[in-house]
Amino acid sequence: IRGDLVNGLQQILVDMRNGGQIDAIMIETTGMADPVPIVRTFMSDPALTEDLRLDAVITMADAKNLPGRLDDQVEDGKVNEAFQQIAFADKIILNKLDLITAEQAIVVKDRIRKINKYAKVVPAVRGRVKMAELADIRAHDICNFANEDIEKEAEI
Repeated sequence: IRGDLVNGLQQILVDMRNGGQIDAIMIETTGMADPVPIVRTFMSDPALTEDLRLDAVITMADAKNLPGRLDDQVEDGKVNEAFQQIAFADKIILNKLDLITAEQAIVVKDRIRKINKYAKVVPAVRGRVKMAELADIRAHDICNFANEDIEKEAEI
């Protein structure tokens, strides 16, 4: 995946240099995917980060099925991808809240907080969230940390 990702991003940069107007690039990984290789690509390729920045890792979590996915047994040498997605997320969209009770939602959110206490958890039904929740988060921008109260976010 890493080679394909780098090649795709480099092509987008070429298009931008040739006058293409691009405001943002969203990388969506369908289903269960470990976000670490994507984050590592941005952190280890100075040619990319010269012109692009990783804004945030956003995870869409299925409130009804997440507990089961977190409990999945994995083979030796493999990772629990649901755990990885929660652990490395800067923002978690807790979706399908209409399919569980309020008590179950609290249990799921508490479980998320045990794995990642700093990611913002955004409630959603049918994946609907405000566009502002998906862009210009600046979670990986060290200059932005001075403007954020991450301890406050951990309390929510």
